[in-house]
Amino acid sequence: MLSFSSADSPATSYLNSHPMESSRILNSLVEIVKTVEGAASNNPIDEIINSQVLRRLLSATYFRDIDTLKHSRRVGLISVGIGSRLGWESGDLRLIEVASLLHDIGKIGIPDHLLHKPGKLSPDEADYITTHHRVAVELLQACRVNPDLIDIVAQAHGVDFETNLQNHEIVLSLGARILAVSDAYEALTSAKPYRPAFSEKDALDILHDQSEKNFDRNVVAALERWLKSGEAAVLDDESAAEAAVRANAPVSDTAKANMGSICQLFQYLHFLDGLYDAFYIVDESRRVVTWSAGAARLFGFPAVDLIGHPWHRSIVASSTGKDDPIEIAFTEAKPQCHSLKLKDDEGTDREFDVQAVPIFNDNGKVVAVAELVCDGNQSKKHRGQFRKLQLAATHDALTGLVNRGELDEKIKQVFSKWEEEPTIPFSIVFLDIDHFKSINDQLSHAVGDRVLVDIARFIQDELYSGEIVGRYGGEEFVILCPETPLETALERADRVRRAIMNAKIASREELSVTASFGVSQVEIGDTPESVIKRADQALYDAKKSGRNKTCHRATRQLKELPNFGREEINKQWVHRVEIVTCVASSMLPTKLKGYVHDNMAKIIHVKEDALLLQVGAPGLFGGWGSKPDRQPLQIHIEFHDIPKNDKVAGTQKVLLKTTVEPVGRPSKNSIFQTRAMLVVESLRSYLIAD
Repeated sequence: MLSFSSADSPATSYLNSHPMESSRILNSLVEIVKTVEGAASNNPIDEIINSQVLRRLLSATYFRDIDTLKHSRRVGLISVGIGSRLGWESGDLRLIEVASLLHDIGKIGIPDHLLHKPGKLSPDEADYITTHHRVAVELLQACRVNPDLIDIVAQAHGVDFETNLQNHEIVLSLGARILAVSDAYEALTSAKPYRPAFSEKDALDILHDQSEKNFDRNVVAALERWLKSGEAAVLDDESAAEAAVRANAPVSDTAKANMGSICQLFQYLHFLDGLYDAFYIVDESRRVVTWSAGAARLFGFPAVDLIGHPWHRSIVASSTGKDDPIEIAFTEAKPQCHSLKLKDDEGTDREFDVQAVPIFNDNGKVVAVAELVCDGNQSKKHRGQFRKLQLAATHDALTGLVNRGELDEKIKQVFSKWEEEPTIPFSIVFLDIDHFKSINDQLSHAVGDRVLVDIARFIQDELYSGEIVGRYGGEEFVILCPETPLETALERADRVRRAIMNAKIASREELSVTASFGVSQVEIGDTPESVIKRADQALYDAKKSGRNKTCHRATRQLKELPNFGREEINKQWVHRVEIVTCVASSMLPTKLKGYVHDNMAKIIHVKEDALLLQVGAPGLFGGWGSKPDRQPLQIHIEFHDIPKNDKVAGTQKVLLKTTVEPVGRPSKNSIFQTRAMLVVESLRSYLIAD
């Protein structure tokens, strides 16, 4: 475990401050940020998080609750073990270890009666703890911690921090999935006030069972492999654990005062997060120090784009010609109140009350200003119950997938985005479990429900590229694939089909389950309903042709994919060149093979007198990128012998009629023509052509 001896840094104003003095509490945060800005080190940890800040946070965790730090250390060991089984390099293993050590720092501000409650949390209590985890993320952001670590910690706890700026479901990073499994396994194998510890086998069985909804079964399998290896014995070394944890203990009154200050800071930030719609801090250099999750939601700017960057009033409001209240608070060293008008999603004006609060250091100098933003007409109470009701309204109770109503809304959102940028298509996959009625009739509805749950799990396990999966009704599921062309969606659909076909469903060896798939891509003239209808028709085609198949439907124009002899649809997007080479016909395949290998091209089709190649590949979501290898082209080459009377030095010349077309649509014809010309020149050099 990474560990540090607790340094006796100078005590903050915590010793002389009143426990409710806002300015001095927030100044402790400003001081932590200054520590980060002034640091310079070759320590590899500093690439992830400033080592002094890490030391303070670990010491504060020890000071608040030793058991929490012990838990975090064990989670770190397990996460590193899983990562090693998944082939992670040393730098990534270091990242997941630090993320594990810090994943529970939000507990620093949680009272004992909640931290050690021997029973289920109420919705409000769960929301209270979630808010503390969100506060921890905000603190890590202010301390300029590696964004990958922040993502891992936030996603593992389900903290939405800035994710609801997106219009699609969150796809957890592999690091977050590793941390979630490690955290759950360590908790299950540890004794709690309300239950004894589970055995290793029982804990793994629980994780495997819950991998239907909550955990990545591949990560659970990696954990199981690590536990069977000799490396897992490190978890049983109690003396090493004691030494590692004790190394972070604050050993002097000054160090303890600093830790108390951090605990108080967490509680105060939680207070701000719960009471106000947004808050942010600007330091004396007029840079943004911290930017709450509420600010990200309200103003549309993620913290990563603002923290450490210059402040300007236009970030939160249009210019009114008046002096910035933050500047007035700096100058007059007094709080300022003002109002702010913003439009909500429906275009309705909302008026917010804003208070600019000066933050003083020990010498009475204003070193920062915090602005607290709240809607005076709306209450923030009962958010826990509201989220629970919202989840029930938008998700299927059996499988946990989004329900039909929510899925229709997601499709409309993606469709609207496509209308704004029609060069980036999206696709829809419709799937139906084959012969599902006979499963219910012959094996019971309970088995049928388990089949539905397992199928939902397999779909989610096979898709980690931003797809949205929903239960459409009965045994029908829909996969919405944003920014995905038809060809890619077909590949993903068939991968899911094969996974289901080869899987053990409902824990029954004798049960063989298959599914049929229909795929469609949005086209000009479509509506959200017509795209779904076409995918449904393709699903009918798959069932009619024998089931356990993947079919697609498209209009006649979309079916005219690049092939030999097709007529031009638009001459603007065609580049034609005739190349004459003296390379013998028998040597041409060898030369072209070298070109294909060196340019990582793909042979699409071969005929006796023609060849179709693709050079470059589309980006993750299709379309053209900024680099040549993400600007895909198809090259159609026709071979023609030149008449013998045109021989030169006894060598038969060969004419290559070359037609180059883009895969997808470039933003400009000039970009396409330049790319095509360079590709043809490269081909010409390989063929030693005129």
